[in-house]
Amino acid sequence: MRFLIIGSAKDVLELLHILRKSPSNRREFIVLTDNQKDVELITRQIDIAVFSGDLFDENLYLEAGLRNVDVIVAMHENDMVNVFASMLAKEYNLSKIIAVVNNKTVAKILRSRGVTEWVIERSSNIGEKIRNYVLGFDLIEFGDNAFIMGKAENLTKLIGKAIKELESEGVKVLAIVRDNVLLELKEDTVIKNVDVVALFGPKERLFKLLL
Repeated sequence: MRFLIIGSAKDVLELLHILRKSPSNRREFIVLTDNQKDVELITRQIDIAVFSGDLFDENLYLEAGLRNVDVIVAMHENDMVNVFASMLAKEYNLSKIIAVVNNKTVAKILRSRGVTEWVIERSSNIGEKIRNYVLGFDLIEFGDNAFIMGKAENLTKLIGKAIKELESEGVKVLAIVRDNVLLELKEDTVIKNVDVVALFGPKERLFKLLL
């Protein structure tokens, strides 16, 4: 999955730190910024492509490979940059467009016009929200352990597995909800694609199950 992220070094690095340590087969990141110093700050810490220039210039986005990205995250401090980036991505038929904005009115406009797939008002845990959205399930980390909850259709490797299989691998099944009913958990209960599941266990084992 290829990401194009628009923002400052601080926000971008925080998001990359979270995304890079979350479960994934493969992710590629490209960054756009309007500050040359940000290029140095980012590339000094992570070996990725970073482009600097006028963030209202369509050619900059095309040079960065806008046509070939899967997800665009517009999280610049300037909401107008995020609006421009989102609208441009929409024009190039990108389906996964995430905009992080400061102003509630801007968020309302983006939602009502259907420009982005997801609009988030800026908050302290924005990186985790984006990660969970990209993953398709909620992930909360507790040191070496993690709690995961989401639809089985987004956790496809769980579908068809019985509880005893998962727990034999050190993963605790906390709950399974099927058709809005909380199931009684039995060893031979098998996870179906319509289920919502909650799991807890060592991050390493959980992530291995998901990949």
